[in-house]
Amino acid sequence: MPNHWQKELRLLLGIILMASLAGMLTGKPLSFLLLGLLVYLGWHLYQLARLAHVIRQDGQDGPRSTGLWTGIVREINALHAEARQREDRLSHLKSRFQEAVTALPEAVVILEQTGRIDWMNPAAGRLLGIDCSASAGSSFQDLVRDPVLEEYLDNKAFEEPLVFSPPANRSKIVSMLVTSLGRHQQQMIVASDITRQYHLDSAQRDFVANISHELRTPLTVISGLLEQIQTGDSELPADKRSIELMQKQAIRMGELISDLLTLSRLELNKQPPAADEINVPELLAEIAEEARTLGKSTHHVIQLDIESPASLRGERKELRTAISNLVTNAIQHTPNRTEVRIRWQADKEGAHLSVSDNGEGIAARHLARLTERLYRVDTSRSRDTGGTGLGLAIVKYILERHGTELEISSKVGRGSTFTCQFPVESIIRPETIRGIESS
Repeated sequence: MPNHWQKELRLLLGIILMASLAGMLTGKPLSFLLLGLLVYLGWHLYQLARLAHVIRQDGQDGPRSTGLWTGIVREINALHAEARQREDRLSHLKSRFQEAVTALPEAVVILEQTGRIDWMNPAAGRLLGIDCSASAGSSFQDLVRDPVLEEYLDNKAFEEPLVFSPPANRSKIVSMLVTSLGRHQQQMIVASDITRQYHLDSAQRDFVANISHELRTPLTVISGLLEQIQTGDSELPADKRSIELMQKQAIRMGELISDLLTLSRLELNKQPPAADEINVPELLAEIAEEARTLGKSTHHVIQLDIESPASLRGERKELRTAISNLVTNAIQHTPNRTEVRIRWQADKEGAHLSVSDNGEGIAARHLARLTERLYRVDTSRSRDTGGTGLGLAIVKYILERHGTELEISSKVGRGSTFTCQFPVESIIRPETIRGIESS
């Protein structure tokens, strides 16, 4: 038998014995026995009343640790200690969870059953345009007012994510998932910024459609001419013309496929470009001579301005392709007798290679999309000039691999300029500056 029970029995027997002795001395044993039991009962009622203070932990004294109450108080204190440890662990886990979710780039919002915000991370404020400091207790739908979002939340069909543009920033595309948190009937909203992926997917769809059209056109021409020859409906001169057209379309398809393979290789090649020393003035002189040959029939004037003897670190073949594409593009998409100027210079801010013309120019609405694959300012005219529509996309990827970007400026009626700004670390400056003459 536990020690506290033994003490309790000794207390009870002591009260009964004292009451019995007092009753025998006064001749009223039953009355004193009943009085003793009432005192014992009152003591326990008093202890029971004080027990509430221990349970509430309000800082007041509880039952005296005597007899039966010793074990009760000990067990209650042990339960309190275990509860405090459990609460500390839960608080630590909650803190760790909030720290982890706070660091996430995705927006996370915890909603009560009523749809009011219980907690959210800073990314939710940035992505959804919610003021974090005043969001707790506010209705999520009141803070993010969007009819598409309201319909999605009201229907409670959360099997598929919602893709929408938040009203705070319509330029962004957001994918939102809603998950139930279980017995508390709370909901967790996770939203991700998929703007870049959305536009990439859209560009890919457009590219597939465009390339199908580009390949179908020469194939249709070739198939039609072959059918005409096979049926014998044409004379020999016409057959000769048909063969010339087929050869022209076959060459066009070959150029298109070659450019597609080049683009694919550039996109898949994750290795940094070679760090060869490229004699830029020499390379530009080669490209300018080829451009004069290309533009001879159209009377284009090719000017070469070499203002620095500096060389570049990079992959010569890739940079030659990029610069050639810029020059060829300038010749193919400008009227006859247009002047095309190739300029190379270097200063303390970096190296600058530009290809400019004084042609018709390009409207501002087209400039941001010129490096998209198969994007054409004037579809009919571009096809007549023989371009594949992939040249500037190739230039973009090559320059990105070399740590630079293509800058495009143009004004309608005044011409266009395509500039490659190379960083200082890619420049190789000669120890002695020598004058370079070019014709």
